[in-house]
Amino acid sequence: MIQCFNPTCQAVATGLTSRCHVCGTPLLYRFLLAVGADVTRAKLGSLIAGRYQVLSDQIWLDIQPYGSVPTLDQIPPFLLPYLRLSELAQHMPRPYAYLASDESGMPNPVLLLDAAPLGVAVDDRDQIKPYLLPSLAERWSQGTALQQLHWLRQVAALWTPLNQEQVAATLLDLDQLRVDQAVLRLTTLTADSDRPKAATLTQLGQRWQALVPTAQPESRAYLDWVTQALIQGAISAGTELAAEVDQAIQTLGQGLKVAIDWVAYTDQGPARDRNEDACYPEAQVQQQVLAGTSGSHALPLLLVCDGIGGHEQGKVASEMAIQRLREELLPLGEQPNLSPDMVSQRFKQALASVNDAIVNRNNHEQRSARARMGTTVVAALVHFPYVSIAHLGDSRAYRISPDTCTQITLDDDVASREAHLGYALYSEAVHMPGGGALIQALGISDSGYLYPTVQHLLIDDPSVLLLCSDGLCDYDRVDALWRHTIQPLTRGHGPIQSVAQTLIHDANRLNGHDNVTVGLMRFIPQSAPLPTLPGARLRAAGAGRTANSAIAVTAQPTAVPTAIGDPTPPPPKRLPWVTLGLVSLAALLTAGSAAWFYHQRQPAPAALRPVTLSWPLASLAGDELPANAMAITADVAVGSFWQIGSGLAPADTSNPLRLTAAVNQAEMDNGRVVATGSIVNVTSRQTTADGRRWVRLQVCSIPSGASLDRVPTESGLPPAADLSPAATDLEQQLASPGQQGWARVSHLYRTASALESVTLAQGEACRF
Repeated sequence: MIQCFNPTCQAVATGLTSRCHVCGTPLLYRFLLAVGADVTRAKLGSLIAGRYQVLSDQIWLDIQPYGSVPTLDQIPPFLLPYLRLSELAQHMPRPYAYLASDESGMPNPVLLLDAAPLGVAVDDRDQIKPYLLPSLAERWSQGTALQQLHWLRQVAALWTPLNQEQVAATLLDLDQLRVDQAVLRLTTLTADSDRPKAATLTQLGQRWQALVPTAQPESRAYLDWVTQALIQGAISAGTELAAEVDQAIQTLGQGLKVAIDWVAYTDQGPARDRNEDACYPEAQVQQQVLAGTSGSHALPLLLVCDGIGGHEQGKVASEMAIQRLREELLPLGEQPNLSPDMVSQRFKQALASVNDAIVNRNNHEQRSARARMGTTVVAALVHFPYVSIAHLGDSRAYRISPDTCTQITLDDDVASREAHLGYALYSEAVHMPGGGALIQALGISDSGYLYPTVQHLLIDDPSVLLLCSDGLCDYDRVDALWRHTIQPLTRGHGPIQSVAQTLIHDANRLNGHDNVTVGLMRFIPQSAPLPTLPGARLRAAGAGRTANSAIAVTAQPTAVPTAIGDPTPPPPKRLPWVTLGLVSLAALLTAGSAAWFYHQRQPAPAALRPVTLSWPLASLAGDELPANAMAITADVAVGSFWQIGSGLAPADTSNPLRLTAAVNQAEMDNGRVVATGSIVNVTSRQTTADGRRWVRLQVCSIPSGASLDRVPTESGLPPAADLSPAATDLEQQLASPGQQGWARVSHLYRTASALESVTLAQGEACRF
């Protein structure tokens, strides 16, 4: 049922053979995870909607993998968290198709997920057999101590973005968490509303407590402490948990030893008259054995850039990027104990430096529009025991294990943006006109508008990292080729350079429309004794709480002791009467402090709806987005609450937030000014044909008094008798509680800040 994509063959394969029986070309199989109440009733081998073949209860095959998917008239609300979390590519499945009952022939709709946690095996008859990866509970006892810690660290890093989308309950269901060696994959998303109580870190600690008895000896005592800390509230934020567990991984990794080899090749291709790609280290195989006890050394670095701009200027941009990134990143080998957050920050600084250099050259040469040169970039840097991958543009990174090939970067193109904003499924948007157009690359715009993604993989398992330009990955060639070319490398078979050259040859033979660049980095762990972690905190209390991350959760103060399980102190000795007064005073102060801590830990009086911010990987990278970039790229959730006067940009009294009667109406017209301190609610949003994003706001409450600088109170408008004549004129210009109007998203971000909750009085005019 699958057609060979070799343009000189195009034979139709029978069965699930891994290669074409005529020309031997590897075949592309798109296996999908079927989700729905009736999927288990589908007859094996049957064809659903004329396109999807049922292989098992949960796994279906798209027999038209290159065909466009029918467009949905409206995205079902339960799919929006999948789309908004799409940047978490290495963990998240991607909605591929949504079949209504009349399409599937079943009583209930069916959701088909691509990039699901599925592995593939090939038997002796060259038949492919897909299967669902094992759950965390099934594989837990077989994981190494480092893997067990890394699984928990990934849960911690995912907690904040999933919590903001109200699907954190997913992380409490161990059957929904699938493992691909050290990488954690999510099967489906579970809405918090499907559970009787909201998901909490206390519940997470209780779930993981059941795993402690079968944890590896090196980490068992420490994991027992972590679960107790979560249950008792000593760890109260996902960012704090991630930072604490990361410290444990760094400590335990001192006993790890990994052999690494890497190389990159670039080729002009048969259809181009020049090569605008660049890479490092080009055609020079590098080898290194890293151990946690190693001293300073040059860190393994792999770079792939795809230049854009034409007239050989793309080559200039890509080579500039390679040279400057080497200068910025290689010296990191002189710094011991690099944390993932530190590497993320250095990656961001290095990419901004490269971008500024290319932008300055474009400006100096007076280049504009399509004449501006630029480049995509994908980079991998090993800092023991992680490899960090940074990415901008549509060059990609894939992680290949013995049974899986996972695309771990998301293209910075129009299709990805449309999917992230919830306007279309990616499988639909990628076939739209202009869907593949880039929305960001180095050298095109100011660094304040760049958002590079950075993610971190543990190198505690045999795997291969593939970095490539679109000359190879276009038309999903990697998904078809990896089993026959890259997979043997994960078992230590074959030289890495010959595989890279084979991939370039296959790209030229099967694509051939562009330059092609391939970089490979292989990790082969070697057995070595690991230290044993103590059953106590390894990081200073509160050190992992992030205050500057774009979507960071602010942890509440806690009065829980640093170490749990400390022996009860002996009773105090009897004090002389002369000191009794001082002791009483100290006791009162202590009680007051405890009461303050208790008050701070209480939930807000009326939590209405958490705010969903865009680009959730910012919290994983520990980076803060520039104000301009956040104002342009961040999403605004319908139902979210905002307070005027504390936005990302400094206050500009000459350009206050105004509510207009319609979108695209001039913002400095007679629209009502929203006073500083006012609380507003987002009731709807709209994107105009010119790409501008607008939100409709309702004023919930305003500050007391006529001045725009007054602090808001629990009341609405002040009594008219308290207003002077000048203040009365001002009141006529101010938006009153209950009034609604439109404002630009970028203007809202620059003049207001999102609120996690509001009091009943603050939201008085916005009650539902």
